[in-house]
Amino acid sequence: MPRIGLALAFVLLLSGCASHSSLIIQPYSELSIEVPNEMFSSVKVRDAELLFLRNDRIIGFVKSDEIPSTVSTGSAIDTSSTLFESAEQGSNKPVWIERIPEARVFGVVQGEFRTLFIVPDNHAQSLITFQGPTESSTSIRINGEKISY
Repeated sequence: MPRIGLALAFVLLLSGCASHSSLIIQPYSELSIEVPNEMFSSVKVRDAELLFLRNDRIIGFVKSDEIPSTVSTGSAIDTSSTLFESAEQGSNKPVWIERIPEARVFGVVQGEFRTLFIVPDNHAQSLITFQGPTESSTSIRINGEKISY
């Protein structure tokens, strides 16, 4: 009898998750980015980028870049602060995104797109960039925390 109950619970869990599934991107073991499936219809890899497409049109991407040694200071806090200060020089002001464990994150909204800049705590020489439509990118989760700003 317990096996039947467990099997039924598993089936219900799967059916409930199917409509709310996400693509989980894990550039490092301590960093995961969850992108809801309803944000895109397909994914394509090009060069060092993962592209999100909707109806064969690119609507976003995730990529990883090495931060030059002139910017990378050895700590994620200092490196992300330097990048944030540089972003402040642009016409659209960046906003820190708090509560993200294991990473320093800030974002910029420009027109219909939101760009998130992520410096993992244990990889201060790496910059992960996510860009997606403003209206659906609020459903993105980084290390389990929903993006809100």
